[in-house]
Amino acid sequence: MENNKQQTAVKLYTEEQLLNTIDAIRDYIKNYPEKFHESMIEKHLKNLTPIEFPSYDDIKDQSMKHYDNNYADYYFELGAKWMRDKIQGQ
Repeated sequence: MENNKQQTAVKLYTEEQLLNTIDAIRDYIKNYPEKFHESMIEKHLKNLTPIEFPSYDDIKDQSMKHYDNNYADYYFELGAKWMRDKIQGQ
């Protein structure tokens, strides 16, 4: 049986961004006609900037630049993979 695990992009936001978004949505609902809610909320959400993490290749390239010792590179790479998997919920 073949495993067809689909990769889903994970976007992370700061607590401050989320709280500001919640306040903005409350304001939209309270102060604007209902016909504008969806478009205003969508516009606000599109303007959020997710936290960006380095890709696996970026991490590997940087580890090769900074570590001459094969063991240091190996452990750095293991740590980077572990962190990536934790962020992705694995």
